[in-house]
Amino acid sequence: MTDAEMASPHAQFMDFPVEEYRTRLDRVRGLMVAANLDAMILADPANLAYFTGYRSLLFVSKFRPFIAVVPVEGEPALILPNLEVGVGRRMSWIRDVRGWGSRGYFSDRQDFLTLLKDVLVEKRLGGKAIGFELGAGQRPTLTLEQFQSTRELFTAAGCRTLNCADIIWAARIRKSSREIDYLRIAGRATDAGYLAALEIAREGTSETELSQAVGIAMMRNGADWPGFLVVQSGPDRYDMTNPPASRRKLETGDMVILDIGAVHKGYWGDLTRGFFIGRASGAQREFYHAILEVFVRTKSAVRPGIRIEELDRVAEQTIIELGYSEHIWHRTGHSIGLDVHELPSVAEGDKTTLEPGMVFTIEPGIYNFGIGAFRLEDVVVVTEEGHESLNATAPTELIIR
Repeated sequence: MTDAEMASPHAQFMDFPVEEYRTRLDRVRGLMVAANLDAMILADPANLAYFTGYRSLLFVSKFRPFIAVVPVEGEPALILPNLEVGVGRRMSWIRDVRGWGSRGYFSDRQDFLTLLKDVLVEKRLGGKAIGFELGAGQRPTLTLEQFQSTRELFTAAGCRTLNCADIIWAARIRKSSREIDYLRIAGRATDAGYLAALEIAREGTSETELSQAVGIAMMRNGADWPGFLVVQSGPDRYDMTNPPASRRKLETGDMVILDIGAVHKGYWGDLTRGFFIGRASGAQREFYHAILEVFVRTKSAVRPGIRIEELDRVAEQTIIELGYSEHIWHRTGHSIGLDVHELPSVAEGDKTTLEPGMVFTIEPGIYNFGIGAFRLEDVVVVTEEGHESLNATAPTELIIR
């Protein structure tokens, strides 16, 4: 951070220096100009964090709108519930932070629509083209009624409302060095969670105990919190692909599948590993070694200059070559950052050319629910020469506990 920023009483609470947020704003404004867009209305938590720095645990609430107005010219504004104004002013680089509420501190207006209308008038947005987050992977913190009322407010002012989701993904697709540092920490914390599960896993250990060990280890190794903790084991749970841990106790012959991710400063880790209790059958070994081969070949293909769909093609062709085509079930991976699932997707049809700074998962899988769910997953960063794995400390070899 600059000396001026370090002198600010708010700098200690911000995730990034002001100049990084300014760079993001400049980048998205260039995209807005190209798309003839005059302003964006942001209400998706990840977009709010990315462009304004504002992050809050109150995002879990489904009642209160959190809105940023980002004009193509002039300064952005944050419109928050009044009890969130303190968070907004100290975590965000935005200086225009306004609160709405029926009473109490920071209540500039009683409701968010009146406050939003004030901003619309002040920033002279009447009759302009306004972007809303309407595309894939965007989920604004607005109810349908709130969204309709918001859009009607701009329509009544003569505005055209458009979809700006593609612009947002284009702005977020390449991660900065600081973002990658946060993703590394999330990856290391995620690996630590897996290693902690391996330490205690044995016949008689419960899935719940594994989940607790994973979460504690993540928090002790840099995570702000565990983003998700999928634990599944045994024939009755192999086809439960995203369940919470149960009280089921591990038995000899079980495959244990962990799909876990720590979160650091809002940035996600994502790791899938599987291991066996007591012994692994011949069929389990064959499937495991097959998916390991698919995983290694696919990850080795990551480099700048190729289309992301080519990675999916490597995974699919390797699975077919090894004789497991009937066991393919899903795509090969997804981009990751402030959202655990971002665009582009590592899937057939995605023509995005890989560039340094793009971050995504490699997670091919083959499934025979009679014996297990065989998937390996790492987060990788595209580098100038190839790639970097952010899960380098989580072993991939077949393990029996």
